[in-house]
Amino acid sequence: MTEQLTELESKVFTALKTDFEHYAERCLVIRTKEGTVRPFILNKAQSYLHNRLEEQKRKTGMVRALILKGRQQGCSTY
Repeated sequence: MTEQLTELESKVFTALKTDFEHYAERCLVIRTKEGTVRPFILNKAQSYLHNRLEEQKRKTGMVRALILKGRQQGCSTY
């Protein structure tokens, strides 16, 4: 059984597949230090890291990164 996606469904699927920040906000949740659950919205450090890694992936076709002492900035969560 093959179903065709509508144009809107196709756009949503493409956005979720190609844009990690879009995907994270809508599909991922994290547990905060206070114990509450909330959507995973990248903070400034995570966004910076994501952009650098995506740039490296575009240039070299792979990602290689070592992150030291990045827990307080949210790098472990990323």
